[in-house]
Amino acid sequence: MLKASLTACAAAVVFFTLFCSPGRAQDLPANADQPPDQKTDQPSPIAEKIQRYVEDNPIVQKLSGDGFYPRIGGLNAGSGLAGGGGYRRHLSWVYADISAAISTKVYVGVDAKARWLEAFGNRLEASTEFTFRDNTKDPFYGLGLESPPAAVADYAIQTRDVSVRAVARPLPWFHVGSAVGYFSPAIRRGRDERIRSIEQVFVDATAPGLAQRPTFLHGSVFAEIDGRDATGFPTRGGLYRATYTVWNDRTLNQYDFRRVDLEGSHFFPVSSKNVIALRLILSYANNAPGSRVPFYLLPSAGGGDTLRAFREYRFRDENAGVFNVEARHRVHPLVHLAAFVDAGKVGHDWQDINPLKPKMSYGLGIRAGTDDRLFLRLDAASGGDEGARVFLKLTPAF
Repeated sequence: MLKASLTACAAAVVFFTLFCSPGRAQDLPANADQPPDQKTDQPSPIAEKIQRYVEDNPIVQKLSGDGFYPRIGGLNAGSGLAGGGGYRRHLSWVYADISAAISTKVYVGVDAKARWLEAFGNRLEASTEFTFRDNTKDPFYGLGLESPPAAVADYAIQTRDVSVRAVARPLPWFHVGSAVGYFSPAIRRGRDERIRSIEQVFVDATAPGLAQRPTFLHGSVFAEIDGRDATGFPTRGGLYRATYTVWNDRTLNQYDFRRVDLEGSHFFPVSSKNVIALRLILSYANNAPGSRVPFYLLPSAGGGDTLRAFREYRFRDENAGVFNVEARHRVHPLVHLAAFVDAGKVGHDWQDINPLKPKMSYGLGIRAGTDDRLFLRLDAASGGDEGARVFLKLTPAF
């Protein structure tokens, strides 16, 4: 499987290099008088026409305009490709948006948002949000980095989350905010007929929260710094996020915990067409004395956005760390190639999250999109003794 995937990636490299590259000239050094966020390579007229066609396409424009629109993706990791529709409208006092999607694995999601405050030139906003998810076959392997692949089971989880969120933008590149919400989960028998359901393999002691149904009041504060020069194909700058969340079990008083999530990515231009991209993710969960963290809310590593050679949620525990590095090469204004290495760990104690003996994955990828939006990502990865995986995504790796 990996050989075929890497062969396909290599063939795509040759194809885009021979037929889609805008020119054969050597990369030129950046002009010292040029602003740091301006692209230095000049696409051909044909490439510019293609990019304008994509950006001006009515379907693409529908993704951001009022009225009915197609929804692409937006469900949880591991859902498969998802699509649906929605409706949104800017009114004099509120912005309303409701949409629904279903995936190839029959995962279902419904999202509704009402933004009822927007002031000071969009520097302050407040909104109410509702999220419904019905995941039919999420995998669970047990806790820890050494959980065996043979222990895999699946479960279905249905969640509802109602929250109020406020965001302030004192600077264009700096956001801060907070959210308060009510989260209600329900665990059911898994629907993947190829593997056992979770209750056949695990009990509540090995999968905390399996036998009980807590409901949570959660509150969070967060901050984000976005210094990238683009959101689709960034070539310099960075994106940094920090979130602190308190989860309060309102039903059983047995699952109170706090969670800290830190994520930082930075992009280093090597030449006008080559970028080195780095990302670090750290997640820590700290349960109160006498309490536990439900297995479905634990930090995890694995999947198309973290450790790409492993299945989604492959490793779970109270602490997790993931490091990604990518070498990206622009072969066309709309196409990038990437070679990547992923490393990650999970552990019961935060001291376990260190560079020693992490799980690794390696691979190649192809990405299509504009500077401001990525439309398609194909990654093929291998690592360890669990085979190879190929991911087709509609969102960036980072």
